Amino acid sequence: MSQSNFSLQAFQVSTSSGAISFSANHLLEFNYYEDIEQASIVVTATVTDTGTGRLSEIVGLEPVELKMTDNQGTTLSLSLIVFEIKNRKVDDAKQLSVTLCMCNKDVILNSALKISTRFGSGAGQDISEIVTNLLKKTMKTKIPIAQVDPTQGKFSFISNYWDPYYIIKWLSWRAIPAKGSGKNSSAGYLFFENAKGYNFRSMDNLVAQPVTREIFIKKNYDLGDDKQIVTDTFKVIDSSDIMRGLNLGSYSSTTHTYDVKDRKYTEVPFNVVEFYSSMPKLNSQELPGVLTTALSKLPPTRIMSKVLNTANFTEGTYTQDLTKQLSQSHLRRQFFFNSVAEVEYFGDMNLIVGQIVEIVTRKGKDRSKDTKQSGKYIVGKIHRQFISANDQMRTKVTLYRDSLG
Repeated sequence: MSQSNFSLQAFQVSTSSGAISFSANHLLEFNYYEDIEQASIVVTATVTDTGTGRLSEIVGLEPVELKMTDNQGTTLSLSLIVFEIKNRKVDDAKQLSVTLCMCNKDVILNSALKISTRFGSGAGQDISEIVTNLLKKTMKTKIPIAQVDPTQGKFSFISNYWDPYYIIKWLSWRAIPAKGSGKNSSAGYLFFENAKGYNFRSMDNLVAQPVTREIFIKKNYDLGDDKQIVTDTFKVIDSSDIMRGLNLGSYSSTTHTYDVKDRKYTEVPFNVVEFYSSMPKLNSQELPGVLTTALSKLPPTRIMSKVLNTANFTEGTYTQDLTKQLSQSHLRRQFFFNSVAEVEYFGDMNLIVGQIVEIVTRKGKDRSKDTKQSGKYIVGKIHRQFISANDQMRTKVTLYRDSLG
């Protein structure tokens, strides 16, 4: 049944006594979530009783097949599993409605796998290869692997009964993209699932992507281009929390490291002025002059101590600069999520987490372009919501930008 800009093609829950199929007529509310920091898409659906009372049969861990399309023909098919059941409503022994919370099936398998082994024995192994093998061979995932960015440097470590997702997240802080070296290559990856599948992406590579869509704010005419979105809603939620950055050492810090292997003590200083200009960014703007002056000679606002045993790691490119790369990865992540904005619109489902959009917004009475708030943003979260009473799918997008000022 077509419902404005949303059509539910299939929604089937497999129970021990047989499959339960829901149509759009049974759907009260539907929520779809993608998050650039989460390993699984999450879907919640509030459905009414089918008239047979079979909602009571759903107890959790049932497989779910879901397929939906928008009015532009974009189709999204998902194989999920019920991980939580909320808000059961029963009236005179009849099940009226229930909210099903669903995620990808790998989440359950991941929770059951605890791995204690050495990865990269001998000369070590590329982190990108370790991640691919964990997904394909260890988890035997059926979810497509959309993109794994190649990494540089051989790496070896021992996991202490960690699950695969935890291992991948732990490695994401230590992975360095294969292209580039030195100041032009920042450590730090993100592992997430979007509509295309699993992604293990370098933050440097993410911000270097071309623009996928343009989002125009408060335009009153149809632009006639399917790559453009028009919306009246644009909010900057958070931007350049200077005090938080000072407390975290995002602008100036020093790491004191003691290596148990050779009993070597080192101090690794960091200052944002030296790092920011060479860091790959969404928008090629420099640090505002007032920040450059204020931060260039700023003493460390955070001093961190670290005890390290490099004997646990493979010798080579990675361990030669281990402390620097770990510190840089943390700071790269702080910049990546520095500015947070939101847009909302009714439209298609083409946008996915990890893509780059161009925001075009206006200011003042003359409606001139706001060059400070306009620019490239990365899609960090997507929340699509369908409510039967409204008969439309609304999309809220959380955007991130790594620019200061």
